[in-house]
Order: sequence, then C-alpha cells, then structure tokens
Amino acid sequence: MQERELAFPREELRRRTARGAIVNGVFLGGGEGIALAQGLIVTILLGPKAIGLYGIVTTTAMTIAALKRVGIDEAYVQHEGGGGEAEFQRAFTLELGIALALALVIALSAPIVALAYGDSRLLPLTLAVSYLPVAFALQSPSWIFFRRMDFLKQRLLQALIPVVTFCVTVPLAAAGVGVWSLVIGPFVGNAAGALAAIKVSPYRLGIRSDREARRRYLGFSWPIFATSLALLLVQQGQVLAFDLHSGLAAAGFITLAFTLTRYADRADQIVTTTIYPAICVVRERVATLEELFAKSNRITMLFSLPFCAGFVLFAPDLVELVLGDDWRPAAILLQGLAAAAALQQVGYNWFAFYRARGQSWPQALESAALVAGFAALAVPGLLLWGSGGFIAGRIATAALMLAVRRRYLRRLLPGVSLERLALRGAAPVAAGAAAALALRLVLWGGARTLGQAVGEAVLFLAVAAAVTWLVERPLLREAGGYLRGGALPEVAGAPASAATA
Repeated sequence: MQERELAFPREELRRRTARGAIVNGVFLGGGEGIALAQGLIVTILLGPKAIGLYGIVTTTAMTIAALKRVGIDEAYVQHEGGGGEAEFQRAFTLELGIALALALVIALSAPIVALAYGDSRLLPLTLAVSYLPVAFALQSPSWIFFRRMDFLKQRLLQALIPVVTFCVTVPLAAAGVGVWSLVIGPFVGNAAGALAAIKVSPYRLGIRSDREARRRYLGFSWPIFATSLALLLVQQGQVLAFDLHSGLAAAGFITLAFTLTRYADRADQIVTTTIYPAICVVRERVATLEELFAKSNRITMLFSLPFCAGFVLFAPDLVELVLGDDWRPAAILLQGLAAAAALQQVGYNWFAFYRARGQSWPQALESAALVAGFAALAVPGLLLWGSGGFIAGRIATAALMLAVRRRYLRRLLPGVSLERLALRGAAPVAAGAAAALALRLVLWGGARTLGQAVGEAVLFLAVAAAVTWLVERPLLREAGGYLRGGALPEVAGAPASAATA
C-alpha cells in the first residue's frame, strides 16, 4: 500500500504529533470546559422539566446530525492520491449532500417526536434545530488543516463555536427566554463557525462529483454510518425509556447524566484526532502501530479514568451540594454511566487503526453489540428494577463491547493486551479512591459538608497524580522531550527524507 505524503519532513512526525496533542488538548479542553459550565449554569436556571424537554430535542437532532459524520473527513485525510482542491471538493460535495438529506429527516421527524412524547412544544423546537447538519458541513474546511496536521488553525476555527454559543445562551437563559435559549445560542455559534471556516479556507467550497469518488467515500463510510445509527438508537432510546417509565423529569435526569459523563472520552478524542494522520502514514508497520496504540491509550486513561471515578465517588455531592434536591434521582445515573464509560475507555481508539487501513467495518460490529446489550439488558433492567437495573444493564453492555473490541484488536495488533493496559491505567485511580474513601470513613457521621467533599476530592486527585508519576514517569518524560524540541527518534522504519504534498 502506498504511503501517504506529508507536507513537512517525515522526521518531524513524532514532534508534530506530540505538539498537536497539546494544541488539541488546550483548545478542546477549553471548549468542553465552556460547554460544561454552560450546561451546569442553564441546568440550575431552567430546572429538570425544561432540560428534559431540550434533552428530547437535542438527542433527536444531534444524533440524527451525527449520522452525517460518517467518516468523509477521515477518508479525505486517509486518501493516498493527495488532498488538493479537487479532492476536497469531492469530499465536501458528498458531505453537503448527506447533510441536506439529514436536515430534511430532522424536519420530518419533528411532528413524530411531538406525537411520541405528547408535547406540542417539541414541534417548533425540533424544526428550529434542523439546520445543524448543514452548519456542520459548512465547517468542512477544517479538514484541510487536519490533513496537513496544522492543528492550531483547525482548533482556532472550532473554538469560536463554544465561545459564541456560551456568550449568547447564558444571558438569554438568565433573561427568562427559557428552553429557546438553548436553541438560539447554538445557532449563532454554529453560524459564526461556518462563516469563519469559509473565510479562511485555502480551497473553494465548490461542487464536484464523480462515480469513483462516490464509490470510494461511501464504501469507507457505510460502517461508520451504522455506528452512528447505533448511537442514535441508544441515546434516543434511553431518553424515551425514562420518559415513558417515569415521566419528563426522569428524561431530564438521564439527559443530565449523559451530558456530564460523555466528557469521559474527550481525552481519547483529542489524542485520536491528533494521531490519526500519523497512523495513516505508518499504517503498514505493525510494531509502530502497537507503540502508538499502547502509548496513546496510556496517556488518555490518565484523564478519562480519574474523570469517571470522580463521578462514581462524588456524584451524590454534586447533586446534594450544587444542583439541589430536585436532581437527587440523577445521582445513581451519573455514577452508573460513569462506570460504563470507564470500561469503554480501555482501548477506545482501536477503530482509528482499522480506518487508517481503509477498513471501517469492525467498529460496526462493536456498535451492534452496543444496541443488542442496550435492548436486551438495559431496557429490561429499567422496567424490572428501575434506575439501578438500567445501570447494571449499561455496565454489562460496556463489557460486551469490550469483548468484541479485544477480539478484533488482537487480529490487527497482536502484541497489545487490553488487560495490561486496563490494570496499568486503573492503578492510580484505585489508590486515589482508596485514600478518599479512607478519609470519608474517618470523618463519618453528622451532616456532610462542601468542605469535606472538596477535601476528599483534592486527596483523590493528589494521590492519583502521585501514583501516576510513579507508574508513568518514563512516558511523561518522553512526551515532555518531544514538546521541548529535543532530539527525537525517527518513526520506526520511516525514511528520513522529506515528502511534499
């Protein structure tokens, strides 16, 4: 298989990848922090029923919009024949066509959603967010900078959206606009992002199509579409199940739990996004791929596992001391979805290594396991035993997905052990949790205060950080060396000569 050309000397690949992780981390972390703060603020301002109403709308719209994200951008990055203006326009044409179709699907689903939930307010709200797929498609010029591994330009464009959204949404919510503040703010933010992307794009957003390009892109994308469809079924299904089982407020509880715990995979997304172009370059070198996989997962678990453990340990405190008594039933959902998310972070980015080789179908099998487990375990658990049964089913589903992942990962990267990676990543978290629980036991009795919760959280983080340094010191020093610009080893087997795109 022909190697993908680079727009910079090949010996810079490791350093550019490592620095790209920092750029992506700073910008995505900042953007997600803004989104998280916005979510907490509007949650307090609007209350469970309004959040439940918006949860139905956004779950419907965003998961249908997610069907548009079928890997056209990754196929463009992975394409061996170059990524010039003509190829970008072929990819953009397909992306825009899919986006227009899905925008129509969202609009047509509006009366169905309103009828299914028995609430006429859902009709105009759902129609109002039907623009989302098209707005995302108009931000496609960021792919060009992604392919070039020019992460700073890519993230500057994307950072504009959460900043503008926050600046519009929060004042509107505080002014009493209600659930419509959650519609107007994202519209303004996405419009600003699309206009900025078009303005700075190196290539024109022209329409260009041919049969070979459609075959190539759609052949790569259909399994990713199946994966997105599986997520749609689960995300929409859990909101609908809770609404039918316990009412609109319960839909708000599961929406809050999902909204907060979904940030568990952000470190994985940051690193996977960064290394994907590098994986495409070295995709035929198994030893190098195994190194990339192991180190990238060890790095991401430094964030994702403590994040999930934090919800398991402190979700009741978040509810009792910050959100208020109205949100008390959400505590067990926060803890349970965090535990399921922790399992799913082990080897999270395995699919990127298959996609870099033009094989996107294995992830669709993992997604089939997700849907099967949700339907056979989580939903019956909710009906029989309430929230606790639902959580048990979701954790069992995550374990099932992990089994599928392990099987296919062993085929591609036989030298990788998910078990060893999991134990290594869990050690700092286990030590931190033990310390926090020991302090909780010592202070047991009387009313639990904010100071006690904060003290336990600080101890948890301090111990986890100390053990992380002991366990992962060589990896952290290696990453630090790349960032300082010191001498770097070449990518295994890669020629030192530069290649230009």
